[in-house]
Amino acid sequence: MLKDYQEAINYIHSLPKFQRTNGLENIKQALHRLGDPQDSYETIHITGTNGKGSTTNFLSNLLEATGKRVGMFTSPFVTEFNERIQINHEYISNSDLLKLVNYVKEIVAEIPLAEFEFVTILGYFYFQERVDVAVIEAGIGAKHDKTNVILPDISIITSIDLDHEKLIGPTIQDIAKEKSGIIKKNKPIITGLIHESVKGIVEKEAQQQNSPLFEFGRDFSISNYQSNKFKLSFTYQDNHVTIEDVNCLGFEKTTAMNAAIAICAFEKYQIQQQQQIDVNLIKRALDKKHLPGRAQIVQKDPLILMDGAHNISAIYNLINSLTINDENKDIIVLYAGMKDKDRHEILDELAAKTKHVYVTKLDMERSAKASDYDFSTYTNVSFVENYYEELQKIIDTMTKSQILLITGSFYLISDLEKFFS
Repeated sequence: MLKDYQEAINYIHSLPKFQRTNGLENIKQALHRLGDPQDSYETIHITGTNGKGSTTNFLSNLLEATGKRVGMFTSPFVTEFNERIQINHEYISNSDLLKLVNYVKEIVAEIPLAEFEFVTILGYFYFQERVDVAVIEAGIGAKHDKTNVILPDISIITSIDLDHEKLIGPTIQDIAKEKSGIIKKNKPIITGLIHESVKGIVEKEAQQQNSPLFEFGRDFSISNYQSNKFKLSFTYQDNHVTIEDVNCLGFEKTTAMNAAIAICAFEKYQIQQQQQIDVNLIKRALDKKHLPGRAQIVQKDPLILMDGAHNISAIYNLINSLTINDENKDIIVLYAGMKDKDRHEILDELAAKTKHVYVTKLDMERSAKASDYDFSTYTNVSFVENYYEELQKIIDTMTKSQILLITGSFYLISDLEKFFS
C-alpha cells in the first residue's frame, strides 16, 4: 500500500516507459478487470503530430460551457502530474490520485503495464460516474496508442507530420496510416490541414469505416485571420454557420486552425446531442481556460515566451509566426532537444531566423548532449551546460527590442515553470 502522494507518483514513474509489444491486449485486459470504465461515458478522441493539446483544451472549454461535466486526459504534464487527469479543468487531487493508484495497482497487479498504459487506465477509471463526456488526447500515433481502446463519438486528427519516426514511421505515409487508426466505424472524423501526399490515406480509411469526414479547407475554414500583440481573431465558417470575430490568445495561424477544428467538433457533437449551436457561447467560451507551455508569456518586460514545440513542423510554425508577429525584435532562443528528434533541421531553422541560439541539455537519457550536435557551421549558436545560470545572464542583459523564446521540449518548459513562478 502506497502511503502518500509522492509514493504514488514514484510508483507510476517506476513502471517501464515502453511496452515490449505495441498491441493493446494488456490494457484491454486491465480495463476489463476494472469493469471497462471507458465505455460508461461519451468520449472524443484526438490525435495529431501537433496541435492536439490546444485542440483538446479548446473543445473542453466549449463542452464545459454547455453545463457538461468534462473529463480531459492530456500529456505530457508541464507543472505537475495531476494536469494529465482533469474534470472541468480541475486537476485530480493528490488524495484522489493516491486512492486511485492504490486501487488500480491492486486490481491489475499481475498484468504487465507500461507507464503510459497505467496512467491511461487511471484517467479512464477516474472519469467513471464523474463526467458526461471525456476529451482524450492520444499519446503517440493512434492505431496502437494505448488510449485507443474506446469507441469515441467523434475522432479528430489535427495534423500529420514527421515525428516519432522510429516508433510509428519512418515515412509520413506510415505515420498517416497509424493516425488513421483513430477513425471508427460510422463515427465522424474531423481533420486539420493534411498534406496532399497523405490525405488519400485518411480519406480511404474514412470511406472504409463509413465515417463522415470533415476536412479543414474543404468542409470548414477560417478567414479574416489577424494577429496583433499575441491575440488572434478570425471568422469561422462551414455549411451550417458563420461565426465572425472569434478570438483567442496566441500568434500562430495554426492556433486559429486548431480552434476551428475544436469548433467543428463541438458543432458535430451538439448535432449528435440534438442541441442547438450557440454562436455566442462559442465566442465566449472557446479560450476561457488555458494550458501551460503553449505560447505561454511568462514575463512581459522584457518579453519571455515558453512553448513546447519539439519537432520541425512545430518549430517552423512557431519561429516564423514569431518573426512575423514581432518583426522589429531580435529573438534569442534557449533550446533543448531530444536525441530522437530532427534536432539538426530544427537548429538550422532557429539559427537562420534568430539573433542567438543557446543549446542546452536536460538531466535525462533521451536529451541530446553537446557531442550530439555539430556547431561548426553556425556563427550564432552556442552550447550551455547549466541553463539556469545562463538564463539569468540572458535576462539580465536583454533589452525591450529583444524576445527570449524557450522551446524544444516540454521537459525544459516544466522545469523552468518553477524558475519563473
